[in-house]
Amino acid sequence: MARRHVMAAAGFCAAALAGAGSATACEFYEAIDIRTELFDKPDSGAGLAVAILPEATQACVMEETADPAGHKWYRLGFYTVANVKYNVDGWVRAPGGTDASAGDTKVAAVTGGAPEAARSEAATPEIGEREAFFSRTWTLDNSRSRLNFVTIKKGTVVETQKFGELSGDISSSGDAEVRIKLESVSTGIDIRDVRMRFLLFDIEQFPEATITARIDPQAIGSVFDEARMTYDLPVTLTIRGISKDITVPVIISKLGDSLVSVASASPVTVSTADFGMDDGLKQLSAAVGDIPITPSSPVTFELAFVPAS
Repeated sequence: MARRHVMAAAGFCAAALAGAGSATACEFYEAIDIRTELFDKPDSGAGLAVAILPEATQACVMEETADPAGHKWYRLGFYTVANVKYNVDGWVRAPGGTDASAGDTKVAAVTGGAPEAARSEAATPEIGEREAFFSRTWTLDNSRSRLNFVTIKKGTVVETQKFGELSGDISSSGDAEVRIKLESVSTGIDIRDVRMRFLLFDIEQFPEATITARIDPQAIGSVFDEARMTYDLPVTLTIRGISKDITVPVIISKLGDSLVSVASASPVTVSTADFGMDDGLKQLSAAVGDIPITPSSPVTFELAFVPAS
């Protein structure tokens, strides 16, 4: 984990946060002046980055501990940025010292060089980390991913459905594929699931829908430093053997060196007419007493990717 420069907040920070609702539970406050990773547990090298705290953050420290390596960690209860409060529950690693050059001085002591030389040497792994990040093959983590779609019947009854089994990967060259097992459709009503599988999706002939894309590593290079970016991603969606090219606005988030999220920035509308499903939709409607069903669905997703083993 990169060195974090955390400066102690002045007393006025505590006063400013006192009205935030949880201030009385804070042991103390910290002003975090640069973008910082929030981890699920206080253990260097073993924790999972679960969020990114932006720069200029005022944080409520609930607890303080040390990991087996002796590094100090703070557990945060909430933080504020520009007077907006965000509730969290995670750990940030405290700095080795309060001086901004403390980390560089420590490196210089180990290497025997001057602080300037140490900083130059420290820049090399940073470049290597960037290259390693973009040269990886990533695989979709189904347990941390979701894909939902909304159906509308009778013009006003809105219901959210989902697919439970997703798989996929992104190659080091940027070729991406996500596979949706259509049998995993889940609406909360078993008989409706069965009807959608066979009448709408025809899973015996078309068991999967696929999303393919080519991601340009150059175009998303800023996500390594900024941790979050929006991107208009051209994709090809294939359902029932019919393919359609669409552009999907996505939010790409780097949640750590080993976790990347790709989420829809806004709902994507999928129409039954585009994928030969109009007849299946009519059969669905007939099966429930000719209730009108809207022939298009807004789709949202959040896909988590981890390095392939």
